[in-house]
Amino acid sequence: MEKNIQKKVQVVIIGGKSLNKLLLLQMKEDRGELWQNVTGSVDEGEDFIEAAHRELLEETGLSGELEELDVQFKFKDRWERNVLEKVFVAKVNGEQQVKISDEEHQDYKWIPLDQVTEENFGYKSNFKSFLESLKKLS
Repeated sequence: MEKNIQKKVQVVIIGGKSLNKLLLLQMKEDRGELWQNVTGSVDEGEDFIEAAHRELLEETGLSGELEELDVQFKFKDRWERNVLEKVFVAKVNGEQQVKISDEEHQDYKWIPLDQVTEENFGYKSNFKSFLESLKKLS
């Protein structure tokens, strides 16, 4: 892999008592107030799965079983860096309390899986990741 590639993770969070809801986070006003899955950078010395666990905990206060999906994205970020983003699905116990990181996000919501549409997401890649997570869960 090229050295100048920024490694990132995206985590689709499925929860609820019978894994029947999706958790979305709303970015702060200065980042467009878009709704998204958990996303974040892979830190020096981390692999993708370690970064996914850390970002899940940092951004939501949740922990859960993570599984890598067979989907990844290559794009340029807002600083024009080349990014490789690998996607994971997290299955979380419905009894855990969500504690969003107020550095990046201003709100969160749980949506029943059968009511999720592309319009719920600020980025098409997040919706595609959601659809791939449903395949993994079935």
